[in-house]
Amino acid sequence: MIIRKKKKRRARRRRSFNWRIPLFAGLGLIVIAAAVFAFVYFNGSEANAESGVMQFRLNNKSAVIIRSESVYTSSERMRLDYLCEDGQTVEAGAPLARVYKLGYSEELTQQLLNAREAVYEAQMERIGATKDSKLEEMNEAIAGFKEKIRDRVMLSSGEDLEALYRQLDDLLKERMEYLRSKVQETENLRALYAAADEKEQLISTWTEDITSEDEGVVSYYFDGYEQALTASKLNMISADLIKRALKETGASKWNNDDKTRVCRIVDTDKWYAAFVTDYKDTTRVAEGVEYEVEFRGYGKHTGVALEPVISGTSIVNIIEFNDELGGLIEARTVKVNVKATVSGVTVKSKAIRFDEGKAYIQLVTGGIRNSMRVDVLASDGEIAVVRPYESSDVLIEGVRYWYTIRKQK
Repeated sequence: MIIRKKKKRRARRRRSFNWRIPLFAGLGLIVIAAAVFAFVYFNGSEANAESGVMQFRLNNKSAVIIRSESVYTSSERMRLDYLCEDGQTVEAGAPLARVYKLGYSEELTQQLLNAREAVYEAQMERIGATKDSKLEEMNEAIAGFKEKIRDRVMLSSGEDLEALYRQLDDLLKERMEYLRSKVQETENLRALYAAADEKEQLISTWTEDITSEDEGVVSYYFDGYEQALTASKLNMISADLIKRALKETGASKWNNDDKTRVCRIVDTDKWYAAFVTDYKDTTRVAEGVEYEVEFRGYGKHTGVALEPVISGTSIVNIIEFNDELGGLIEARTVKVNVKATVSGVTVKSKAIRFDEGKAYIQLVTGGIRNSMRVDVLASDGEIAVVRPYESSDVLIEGVRYWYTIRKQK
């Protein structure tokens, strides 16, 4: 019988934790972070702020015109009668246009004119041959409009037929009411009056009169951005909207194919120009600064900048004008040259840092750096004229500031 000896199990050797590895890794990260910080923090120098004068210039920039205007609309229509001329100045309450809604028929107008003539014939039967100089003047004016209508129909004179019918109806109604006060009413006349009133009421259901709620200049030209790019919506402006308008719009077009827009009433003494710059670009307008702007093809105007709007990675620059708009009433996109002479504290352009579109410089006091938000009034790439953004901050000639050796990207 063979007896096998039981083998002894070899004890496993336990590994001990090497704490040196994470320690050295942590120290390495600290060293790297310190090196990066030192490079960023110390890769620069101090300088003294000075004072100076500089010219702000921005040439051949694409800009959009933003007007103080109201767009007047109507129900969907088949035709429109303009009651004011393009470019005419109107007061609030002035009639602008008469809209003929879808479904309107010119036969309705003809039926009303016939009803007014029937009333006149019945009135004259009651009056007889009595001489009346005012009635004769009315009849002469009515005959003149009937002649114009015949010329329009037979000779294609070019006059607006519907407008002639409307003016003729106004004269016929005036004559009817004049004689109504002079002629004793009969049952027949009462019925004729009622018939004319009924037809006038029927036409009113198919027409819509547009009157002005504002004082300003009438324009029948549109480019599609009248309700998005308007003075009342400046607080909603964005760089994307400006860029889209610059890309899509050209000259405004006469309102001849739109079925709801009627006209614009424009305040020609208050308007704006807006353009977009990069949010890390020192070329931007500053609130309250006066700029001379040359609008290519439209002359020069002087305006005052509003506070720039930070919009994504862009800055929307807006300049307000309070003089006559002129030919820009029909323009949306223009090329501009902008300039201004500014003065203030000067620093090296490399001292300006940007954070989410806001400009800052670092002032050095007792070896400690403190950031101050500033407005950049002008820059030539080497030197910049700046002022404190906050009115409570003080920035004067001689203060120490920090600038980086490499310009911020």
